[in-house]
Amino acid sequence: MTYAELIQFLDTHLGYTLTSGRDLDALLAEAKAGKMEDPLAQEILVAIYSGNACDGIAAPVDRARSFDGLAALRLRSQADDSDPALFRKVLKLSETLDRAFDEEVIRQKAAQTH
Repeated sequence: MTYAELIQFLDTHLGYTLTSGRDLDALLAEAKAGKMEDPLAQEILVAIYSGNACDGIAAPVDRARSFDGLAALRLRSQADDSDPALFRKVLKLSETLDRAFDEEVIRQKAAQTH
């Protein structure tokens, strides 16, 4: 799975948008420059990209590195004084991220049996 494929999956299944339908290359550049209007989407886009040491949106990503990249956000959202809305969004992000990689494994195994 590539970074772009993962972000598209998340954008489709999260229940909130990361990209607002915008071009991912341009949006990622904006996120890296800290100029996105949505700070949570910005942090998620950059954390997954950096966690996977991507060099472009077509770079491969994996589950462990994606979760590693999001570790700081996940810890912050679980703090005793964190905003409950942030906690729910990050929990949904974690579940959806896991689902994305689960579905990728299922696709790969199905392709091997055919």
